[in-house]
Amino acid sequence: MSPPEPSEHTRSRLAEAPNAGGWVWYGPLAPFNPGRVPQMARHNYTRELIAALFLPFLLVLFEGSVLSVLVRVRFEGTVPDTLLNTATAFIAVVPAMANLSSFVWVRVAHGKHKVETLTRIMGVMILVVLVIGLAPANALGLALTAAAALSARFCWSGILTLRSTIWRQNYPSASRARITGRFAMVQTLLVAGLALSLGQLMNESELTLSIAGPVGCLMGLVGLRSWRRVRVREHRQLLDGERDARGADVPSLNPARLASVLRKDRDFDVYMTAQMLLGMGNIMAVALLPIVLRERFGVGYLGGLLISTILSLAMMPIAIPFWSRLLDAKHAASYRAIHSWVFVLSIALLLAAVMTESYAMLIVFALVRGVGFGGGALGWTLAHLDFAPREQTTRYMGVHVTLTGLRGLICWLTGVALYEALEFASPGAGEWVFALCLGLTLLGTFVYMLLARSLIRRGVINPDGSRL
Repeated sequence: MSPPEPSEHTRSRLAEAPNAGGWVWYGPLAPFNPGRVPQMARHNYTRELIAALFLPFLLVLFEGSVLSVLVRVRFEGTVPDTLLNTATAFIAVVPAMANLSSFVWVRVAHGKHKVETLTRIMGVMILVVLVIGLAPANALGLALTAAAALSARFCWSGILTLRSTIWRQNYPSASRARITGRFAMVQTLLVAGLALSLGQLMNESELTLSIAGPVGCLMGLVGLRSWRRVRVREHRQLLDGERDARGADVPSLNPARLASVLRKDRDFDVYMTAQMLLGMGNIMAVALLPIVLRERFGVGYLGGLLISTILSLAMMPIAIPFWSRLLDAKHAASYRAIHSWVFVLSIALLLAAVMTESYAMLIVFALVRGVGFGGGALGWTLAHLDFAPREQTTRYMGVHVTLTGLRGLICWLTGVALYEALEFASPGAGEWVFALCLGLTLLGTFVYMLLARSLIRRGVINPDGSRL
């Protein structure tokens, strides 16, 4: 049966698309039409879009917000509660903590073929994820799951570090956020749907994880194959520039060397300070969320995943188009000065929900957090490009990602310790840790606002917050 004729509105928008060529996608697929991407970016966009369709089957298995809920319910009664809470919080913040390895990836990838390096890391990640699916439900299985989750996230950190460099080369700055936002939309929708299915099936049989592991790895291989076909524009010039670097411009395996970037670029230093404060508030809340969901609300697999993952991810594709347009129009500092208020609101809602034990308010929190995550995913991946010289892109991303890992480590240890100490002193008092989270996010937001005003006053960016 032939496809329906496009509407007049659809034909008009396709006609306006740059180099629309022979690509014609209608209906829900129209926003992802490769014909709407500039000709120079179309091949790589298509390859990455295909990868984004398959990699979520793998990513959902070690996504911290998903796996932490599965672990908190699955291993209950097999190990002491304090140990289980510590492991649960560890797995929840592993996505942030694993970024401590970024300085290693910056050095490993320096002067190396970007796509080949990325796909090799992805291959190792696929092998590691198999362990999560096959780990037994006992103390040994808990240790194996935590170790495999950390290892998989180490690999994903390397992929993110390299991917930002590839995106800078392949996609024009005026549309980069919108193009890469489409990948995020596909990935988040699929992870949300897969998490929903996983929660439902796990409620029926915990053997589901043993099947999902190998299936996810097979799907990951399809995504890897598609990434291998990505080409990096001006790749030779990029590699020559990296190889010609001397002295302090050469990445080092010594993480302290990354601090030289912050010493040289004071604006980026302030930006990273704000990011540290905002991120600590968010990560600490993420670490404690699966614990309070089980201990305060008594939720199972599906109920926990709805709040920790599914509802938030479902909101991201709705929010991403707005945030991507804003990021394309604004400098990173101005963008964050606006966007960060959504996280402040979400943490305030979480604090109120836990204090009143209102599951309905938790739902509102999850939806608002999803709006924040939509903008956060874009800002986290692309915002450093507003500060980094072209030849230093990977290095700036390395600083940014490594600091994310540092705050993950700090928040895991601090958050769980404070929660357990307060609960020991007075059962139910652990909820006040979320007040600390709220204070940190507020402080980070104020620093973003001060930085944006400083950049405008010094003429670094336009009065409306856009790039010069």
